[in-house]
Amino acid sequence: MRNWAGTVTFQDSIAEYPEDLDSLKRTVSTSSRVRARGSAHCFNAIADTNSVSINLEKMPQEIQIDKESKTVRVPAGLKYGELATALHERGWAIHNMASLPHISVAGAVATGTHGSGVGNGNLATAVRSLELVLPDGTTKRISQGDEDFEGYVVGLGLTGVVVNLDLAIEPTFNISQTVYRGMSRETYAANIKEIMSLAYSVSYFTTWAAAGGGEVWAKFKSGSTAPTELFEAYPATSNRHPLPGLNPEPCTEQMGVSGPWHLRLPHFKMEFTPSAGDEIQSEFFVDIKDAPAAFAALEQIAPQINEILWVSEIRAIAADQLWMSPHFQRDSIGIHFTWKKVDAVYEMVKVVESVLAPFKYRPHLGKVFSASPQYLASVMPKMADFKKLINEIDLTNKFGNEFTDQLLGR
Repeated sequence: MRNWAGTVTFQDSIAEYPEDLDSLKRTVSTSSRVRARGSAHCFNAIADTNSVSINLEKMPQEIQIDKESKTVRVPAGLKYGELATALHERGWAIHNMASLPHISVAGAVATGTHGSGVGNGNLATAVRSLELVLPDGTTKRISQGDEDFEGYVVGLGLTGVVVNLDLAIEPTFNISQTVYRGMSRETYAANIKEIMSLAYSVSYFTTWAAAGGGEVWAKFKSGSTAPTELFEAYPATSNRHPLPGLNPEPCTEQMGVSGPWHLRLPHFKMEFTPSAGDEIQSEFFVDIKDAPAAFAALEQIAPQINEILWVSEIRAIAADQLWMSPHFQRDSIGIHFTWKKVDAVYEMVKVVESVLAPFKYRPHLGKVFSASPQYLASVMPKMADFKKLINEIDLTNKFGNEFTDQLLGR
């Protein structure tokens, strides 16, 4: 089996698809090493194992809404697009979605995956409790307010196999999406906070080409009005795809047409293959205060980036308190690269990291990066506490793999 983009070949010796909690507990308790895997939208080996892999897609997939607490209990293997449809049909919503609705809820939470919006935390910030299967096959529920809760949530698959999650919900709402073309990187960098605050969710796309143009994708909550111009940028007159030259049919509705939140916040429709498909992804987060300087530094290597790039997407993510979140206690700008699938990417990633290192970048842990455990420990203040927590949970490193061992220096 391979990951979604075909860039990682998984080494499982056994693939298990439990259909109920008892069979899941039995698989975990009787395996010497085991790794849960979601939708395989990772771009590194975080979901790999040379032993037993577990996929929860055959477990019961029904959601349970608690109107009083405004939470929904979600099976770990459910995809965000499926969850969103079910919630909207019942009059509810979650606060945000990623660019792709195809990703599993537990996998996205475990890696700190995010959408955009200066006031929106990443997807894991909606978690109010988790039920996990521990190494001995017993279950544990940990809830917001419990000791070490913030260490369990973005758990990288190391704090247990997640069975279900309780997420905060709110009444359903509408979004309209307007794309502004012709936004130069210079103007964007000089006005980044103002532009990213324009709407409920905002993304900026650029290829780092010499011409320097880009597009702002602004998603306005119902009641907000899209401006007719944005600095030198102007509203598109037809639907757009984030990747230059591609057919926009897979993309969610634009042109200011209002519609349900779950059909606007992602860039791509659930029924289509998202993005380019044939790609490698990286993403690096810097403090929003440092974003203009980080952009200026990247301009120095823009021609090298452009040569092997499909597109970059720039997003804003609000700070949180989750230990292994790349947005821990830091309002962040995420600088994402959708690379062409060529070997030169892996060396280019190192160059990008060296340019962003003065800004204490943090990588997306489900995408391609090369940072050492020592560097990560220097920019992620709670890494030592996280290592202590997983050593207490999992003495034999049952849930670990080669990637997480290297990541944490175990």
